[in-house]
Amino acid sequence: MKSKTRQILATAIVTSTLSILIGGFAVWGSYESETAIIDEHLNTVALDVAQSPDDPITAVLLSVEQNSFDLAVAFMTPSGEIAILKESRKALIGGPGKLKVRNIPIQAGEKLVIAASLTDIDQSLRKNLWRLLLFIIFTNTVASFASILISRSSALAFERTQREKMQEFLGDAAHELRTPLTVVKGYAELLEGNKLEGDRQVQAFTRLNSEIKRMESLIADLLILAELGEEKGGEFSEFDLSQLLSESIDDFAEVASSHPFELLIDNGVVLDGSEKYLRRFITNALTNIRVHAPHDVPIRITLKGGRDIKLVIEDGGAGLPVDSYGEKIQGLKRFDRSRSRDTGGSGLGLSIMSAVVERHKGVLTLRKSDLGGLAIEVQLPRT
Repeated sequence: MKSKTRQILATAIVTSTLSILIGGFAVWGSYESETAIIDEHLNTVALDVAQSPDDPITAVLLSVEQNSFDLAVAFMTPSGEIAILKESRKALIGGPGKLKVRNIPIQAGEKLVIAASLTDIDQSLRKNLWRLLLFIIFTNTVASFASILISRSSALAFERTQREKMQEFLGDAAHELRTPLTVVKGYAELLEGNKLEGDRQVQAFTRLNSEIKRMESLIADLLILAELGEEKGGEFSEFDLSQLLSESIDDFAEVASSHPFELLIDNGVVLDGSEKYLRRFITNALTNIRVHAPHDVPIRITLKGGRDIKLVIEDGGAGLPVDSYGEKIQGLKRFDRSRSRDTGGSGLGLSIMSAVVERHKGVLTLRKSDLGGLAIEVQLPRT
């Protein structure tokens, strides 16, 4: 079922439920109120008859007449025969209409029968129910239309925001590609014209290789970002996140053994997700520490299981600009455009990490670590 259909259906259910509860209460309240008036009329007549036990027939007729009640009055013999004493415009004793009847015993098995018609009340109830149905249809139509408009407006605003982010991102990517391409083009022209000799020629080839690797890194990161942005499934499976994290830490320690580690990792934390993408996330986080932090700063890694999985990777380095902390990462985000030039990377590490977390419907937050540097905190739902 499409999201728009689900939204319209949900709106209709909520609107109908509220209309039925509120409108149904009002309709039934009106019906009971009108019925109570008839009961009050019948009780009044019965009370007047009880106060005149010597002449109940006169009492019942006078009560109906003086109070202007539209009631039918009849006399019933012990054998069940009925004699009409007063006819009503709407109530017909023994007729087809629905009646509210009160029997008043008088003497020797004889009874007085007083009756009021319920036809008008029933008709009013049916009309009110039809009005309620029409009101529900009308409110559902209006609410669904308003919901579609609001949804479309929100979708357009979100699309506009994403487009602006994408334009900024593409501008950054184009700038990053343009820089190494300019260097490659310049050195290629020098080498083509044999304008460099000896050591300078070796330096030129070294620089060319460096810039080509830089472009390869940028293109590879752009490709994985595009892959993460695709709407596809099937790559998720259940795996041991604790084991994956431990393996990544062991690999990192081989190339950065001078960092003191503090590990607070729960065993057996199992997640239904993409092992490939989360391995890339952990690798990016640790690589950022290796590249941008001093070689001896402490590193603390925490993994806690529970209803939601919590992963925190923090260090004692310089961290990010102050205004970046506390920010929940969404979409494409780059905090330091100069980093890629200084380190030879693409500068898209955090963008990739953000996309990985979004793919798993999690939340990525950056905060200041009590170690002094950056703390990357991730909350992942179990499913």
